[in-house]
Amino acid sequence: MKLQVEEALKEEGRKVPFSFQKPAADLGDVDAFPWKNHVVAVEGAFWSDGTHIVVKGTVRTSGMYACSRCLMPVSVDRNATLSEVYGTEAELPDDVLPYNGEYIDLTETIRETLILSEPMKVLCQPDCKGLCPQCGANLNEGPCSCPTDRIDPRLAVLGDLLKSKH
Repeated sequence: MKLQVEEALKEEGRKVPFSFQKPAADLGDVDAFPWKNHVVAVEGAFWSDGTHIVVKGTVRTSGMYACSRCLMPVSVDRNATLSEVYGTEAELPDDVLPYNGEYIDLTETIRETLILSEPMKVLCQPDCKGLCPQCGANLNEGPCSCPTDRIDPRLAVLGDLLKSKH
């Protein structure tokens, strides 16, 4: 997933579009992620700002996640923003990544972008009811037969205090 930068270096500010699709496995060690067996599509543009090469684009993929409440499988389309600056100077600022002067290898940047934009919580539907904490039944499929007036044993002492005041 390399960009040849010679075209961008010819004329400052001239945007050079790029687009490619690769299997997620080409990004390296991604076995722990739900998108590991899917295709990663990247598109965007890069240009020279006179000193550095600016790369902006979008990274798209999809994966099967488990709902955070009911654990049902959910297909999630991922869409992450790619935005980096590359330079060749010996002393680079902290926000500028190095490249060899001929091409920019986006492989690690794409991998990091997908990992850092990994969703914290995935829901099968916005109003997912989750699982019953007592029997484990999926409450989206209907109510279970567990009693609803059961008090959490950690809070039972508070209930005893209320009863003693009456």
